[in-house]
Amino acid sequence: MPIKISIAKTPACVNDIFKLRHEVFCEEEIYFKPRKDKRLFDVYDTYPTTHNLIVTTENKIVGSMRLTLDSDMGVPADEFYDFRPLIPKGDDVKVMSCGMYCVEEQYRGMSMAFSMILMASYFGISHNVTHVIAPINPPIGKLVSRVGFKIIGDEVVEPSTGITFLPTLLTVSELSDFFLKFVQQNQLQNFLSAYECIFYKAGEYIVHKGEQGDCAFVIIEGEVEVTLQDNADVLTTLEAGDVFGELALLTDNTRAANVVATTDLRVMSLSKDIFMKYLVENPVEAVGFMKNMGMRMKNLLQQI
Repeated sequence: MPIKISIAKTPACVNDIFKLRHEVFCEEEIYFKPRKDKRLFDVYDTYPTTHNLIVTTENKIVGSMRLTLDSDMGVPADEFYDFRPLIPKGDDVKVMSCGMYCVEEQYRGMSMAFSMILMASYFGISHNVTHVIAPINPPIGKLVSRVGFKIIGDEVVEPSTGITFLPTLLTVSELSDFFLKFVQQNQLQNFLSAYECIFYKAGEYIVHKGEQGDCAFVIIEGEVEVTLQDNADVLTTLEAGDVFGELALLTDNTRAANVVATTDLRVMSLSKDIFMKYLVENPVEAVGFMKNMGMRMKNLLQQI
């Protein structure tokens, strides 16, 4: 089944996040004392500046990460490390903290952690954040440094929990990422926080011919094949950087072809509802998007 990373939007999701934290941090890792209500949260979870990324599969939350925008109450990362001297001063400087990363054991891995850090960065960019601070698990230190995070100190052990972490800092303007470049080139920055990250296994269908389309996809890693019928000749193969399903954003037609992953796949997905709402409010930008989509469709037809 697909695995999706998105922003939690309902109180029920937040409740499930608190229960997941308790399972991982209180019952499995024993970083905190178990609580009678089996929910783990703190004062930062009450602030309107706090949001949560969630990992879901089969309608179940199996992972989460807390994102807290800076305010006069500070951010959680301040309690772990003194990041502030390393952040420039100025009215245009805006900080976001990432933390409370927890994932059920069977879904843990470098790719998941890396993708959640990137999704957190996209959320920050969409909220005008200039710097992201994060105490991260040491094994992924080199991984996140590939996209611009800098390790700014030695490993630190948090006294109350015994958790070892590396203090890292991202200057958002230095973020080096394939999808962010795609968004900028296609003038889609205003949709950045609305995208969801989805993982598929090789052999899984992303799109079925004849179903109602409600989103478009950008391939980040992996390949897919496009066919008109199951087991039919392949019309085309799409890879990183290619877009498919975008007609669903503008029409009510059903899907015209099947799209199936031929390798393990990571895509970014944009829903029709969010897209149409924005275009209604910003018709000038709709023209640029239509031109870009027309060129992609022309190139696809030339390959068939």
